[in-house]
Formats: sequence, structure tokens, C-alpha cells
Amino acid sequence: MSPALDHDIARAMERFLKRPMLSHEVAIMQNEAACPREQLERQVNSDQLRGDQEKWLAVDELEIEEMRRSALNFLEAKSEEEGGDALIGPGIGTYGKPVQRGSRGVVIAAGNHRTVERAVICIKEMQKLGWRGGIEVWHFDGELQDEKDLKMLKDLGVEIHVVSTKKKPDQWKNFELKAEAILRSSFDEVLYLDSDNFPLSDITTLFDAPLFTDPRGGQAVFWPDLNRDHPDNAIHRVLGIPCHDAWELDSGQILIAKSGNDGLNLAALYLAEHMQTEAGYWFSGGDKDTFRYAFLVLGIPYTPAPRWLALLGNNIRKGGEDLFCGAAMLQYGISPPRPEHADPSDPAHPEPLFIHANLLKHMAGFRQGEVFSHMRRLSLAQDDVRLLYGDGEVRPLDSIAGGAREILGRGLCSDIWSFGDSTTVETVDTKDAFGGLMAGFEQVYVGKSGRLGAWK
Repeated sequence: MSPALDHDIARAMERFLKRPMLSHEVAIMQNEAACPREQLERQVNSDQLRGDQEKWLAVDELEIEEMRRSALNFLEAKSEEEGGDALIGPGIGTYGKPVQRGSRGVVIAAGNHRTVERAVICIKEMQKLGWRGGIEVWHFDGELQDEKDLKMLKDLGVEIHVVSTKKKPDQWKNFELKAEAILRSSFDEVLYLDSDNFPLSDITTLFDAPLFTDPRGGQAVFWPDLNRDHPDNAIHRVLGIPCHDAWELDSGQILIAKSGNDGLNLAALYLAEHMQTEAGYWFSGGDKDTFRYAFLVLGIPYTPAPRWLALLGNNIRKGGEDLFCGAAMLQYGISPPRPEHADPSDPAHPEPLFIHANLLKHMAGFRQGEVFSHMRRLSLAQDDVRLLYGDGEVRPLDSIAGGAREILGRGLCSDIWSFGDSTTVETVDTKDAFGGLMAGFEQVYVGKSGRLGAWK
């Protein structure tokens, strides 16, 4: 290994390179033992399974070795270019200045007019709710050229920066700037937000939450998505570990201290950058799970948010059938709720914190007042991802699935459903849930933009 590589990173990568390299035929038994095929066939992203399964099965030991070596080569090249200590957190931030340990801030990715408009709405509400820390918006070179957009952000005290990562042409979405935006930011402790992600309360409390500050959890919190990795996915063999009990990530919000895990969290961000920019996302559906995979490469801990997500949307009638049309992922906080926002069915359940309106831009045919009228959720008594069950007991989270489908006249809608008798999915009126926390959400954001089209 390159002598420029930090000793702790070198040791972690050496252990990674020595992990078993198995063919699909050899590994499948252990992967199915940990992730039963019958269950995961229902919980995997079905589009990813159809599109990528053949590619997963074709990955052999030689390709695994090449992928692992490529990750090491990337870290070595960055170490030689930037200095061995540069990959250990808190690292070097904007303008080449050392990042101050314990500094806090928000990082948002936004470049075109629509994403900037949403980011402005998010920032205004974030500050109204109590956030007084720094905010940085990062974008690709060639974006954010409009003077009105620049002024809107600067008037809010936002610092604007450009990633060195080049925007890939002809992509459905360009996810490849997230890791660099976080690792190059001038903060140690970072809350990353997508531009279509909106907080419901003061995010300042996140940075002081025990689940984040406890070093045993790695000082990195990741929120869940609707799906899980399939046992056939070659990522398990690339990582050199069996399929494990974890949900995919919703990277619309990430809470991370670069100095966490004795500074190795920053090295994990560099690995995620490699996966996003040079390595085809490592069998992840976009950028989201590159962060989780990077932590698994280095063998360092992270903290899953304690509760599985819910959805925010509305009920519609199509062809004589009542359908739920989810427009946003609803992510819960990581601390006990404020008394006025506790849910009677589970008073200790964290209150909703983030509305990640990821599908609204793919929808049509909705009217104001009908977009976020209902919440679709797993029963609050069943959504604790940390809850342990005895032998023979069925975990409700093993019988829950989610995804998106096209509904004629409406567009892409998300939903969750159960496939087991022990799992309860319920639809709740938004204005009644959690002490009415979300009752005015739609009006707040539509009102700020003046039109529904600002979401799109």
C-alpha cells in the first residue's frame, strides 16, 4: 500500500482485501440463510431486481478483486494528492482550510432553478424553526448561473460552492455530487439534505441527540428506505460479508460527523465518492447505499434511525378502487417527542421530522389541499427497527414492503403494504397525527411558492 495512506485506513483496507471472494454459487446459501429469498423477493426494489439480477449473477471473483483494488487505489491517489492526514476527519474543508472539530452545519445539493427554489423554501422554514448555524449549497460546474437564484440564497446567508465532480451527461438523475459536497464542506458535523426535503421542527436538536453523540454508534445516522438488498445482489460478495439485516438508505437526509469513528467517517465519505463517481454506485440504486457500503468496507459502525419510515400522500378513487398515492417519504426523528406531539398509541415514539417529497415532481392531476392529506404507516408499535424478537416470533418488519407504481392521471405514487398476518399497515388523517404536527404542511410550502408547480 502507498506509504501516504493513513495507518488506520491502510489497516482497514488490508482487512477488506483479505475478506473472502466467493462466486454466486458458493455464497448463495449463506446469503439466503441471512436474507430468506421468499421474503426478500417481496422487499427488494422490483425494478432493480428485473434490471440488474443477471448482472449480479455474472460477477465473478476477478471482478470482485478489481472492484476492491479500485477502491484502495482511489484512497491511495487521494492521499498522495492531498496528504495522508487529509482523509482522516474532520479533514480539510472549503478554501483549503482545516475543518474545526465539532463545527456544525447544513449541506444542500441544488443547481437548477427548480431545485434552488425548493432549497430556498426549505432554508427559510429551517431558519424559522430555529436553525442558526451555517448552510452551504453545492452544485455542479455550469449550474446556478441565474443572478436571481444566487441572490435568493445569499440573502439567506447561504455559502455557495461548486463540486469538482463532473456532471455525467444523459442521466435520469445526477446523484454523484453528494459525497463530495459533504466531505468538502466546512463543517465537521453535517446534516445533508436533498433540495426536496423539508424539516418539521428545529434540526438543532439532532446534533445533540444521544444516538448521534454516542461514539459507539459511529456518529453517523442513516434513515431507511422502502426496500432491502436481495440475496442475489453481488454487493454482498464485493463487501465480503453475508447478506445482512438492513434496509436500504434514504439519502435525502444524512447526519454525520467526519471526525466520528476516530476520523474514519471521512475516509468512508471518500469511498462513497469513489463509488458515486468512478464505480457505478456499486450495485446501489443511485448514491444512497454507497454511504452504507463505505462504512461496511471499513468495518466501522453507523446508527440506523430507530423507526421505519412512513409515507405522506392522499387517497384517490380509481376504477372503483381506493388507492393511496404517496408523494413523500416521512422520516421520524431520533429522540423522544415533544409532549404536544406524542402519539397516544405510542407516547415514546419519535415525532416526524423530515418530509422528503421525492415523488411530487413526478406527479400531476392534484389540487391544493389534496396532496398531503393522509399518512400511510406501519403501526407505531411495530416500526422499531431495533426491537428484538424471540425464536419463532415473526418480526412485523419482515412482512412489510413498499414501492412506487404509475397511476393513470396521477403519475408515480408510492405505497406500503403488508404480506403477513402479524403486520398492520394503517392510513391516518394527517391533521390528526402527532398532535397536528403536519396539519399545515401543505399550505406552508405551497403558500411560500405561490403555486403547486414549484414542487415540480
